[in-house]
Amino acid sequence: MQASSFVASRVQKSIFFAVMATCSAMAANAQTVQNNGTGTNNGYYYSLYTSSGSASMTFPEAGTYPGNYAITWSGVGDMVGGKGWSTGGNMSVGYNVGSASGYNTISVYGWTTNPLVEYYITELGSLYTANATYKGSMTSDGHSYSTYEHLQVNQPSIEGTATFEQYLDDWGGASIGSNYTVTTGNHFSHWQSLGMNLGSFNYMILATEAYNGASGEVNATVW
Repeated sequence: MQASSFVASRVQKSIFFAVMATCSAMAANAQTVQNNGTGTNNGYYYSLYTSSGSASMTFPEAGTYPGNYAITWSGVGDMVGGKGWSTGGNMSVGYNVGSASGYNTISVYGWTTNPLVEYYITELGSLYTANATYKGSMTSDGHSYSTYEHLQVNQPSIEGTATFEQYLDDWGGASIGSNYTVTTGNHFSHWQSLGMNLGSFNYMILATEAYNGASGEVNATVW
């Protein structure tokens, strides 16, 4: 009887721990971020910024694909959100955009400090470059990017309202549902060669951006 009780107890404990692990994973995946927030989910950093309107970020498939995120937004002035790393740098970024509508751009996006720089490596959609300076082109991962630089004056930043440079590499030819790679170091070296200097890396995410009253949704995964 004691042996049987011991075996039963072990089985019950195993079931209990399995259920608890499943509940923990479900709780992490059920996490919801409304309008503005930063944090971590399944080992990845996330950021959501919304200037007006409404946006909601969830992580519906993060239990299977830790870098997964989904955002829905409505009537946004500007919304930038996604998942990636709390500290960017030279790395090979993989991604897959499973679905997307109502967005302006989906980019590898991040910031540096000292100097303060906001950068975009745009994979889907097209950056607004009418007021930017064209700096040339570069090829990376089989795609040709157009490079621009733009000065933002008294605009929102990770350091509050500030004046800072934007570095922009614009391709936009990626397809929904396919896997792609961005070798970030190629872009950083290209900018450096043009005198477009970066500082200390802050966060870097696969960011979806929408603005000018847009409504839409995205489900994407980064790794």
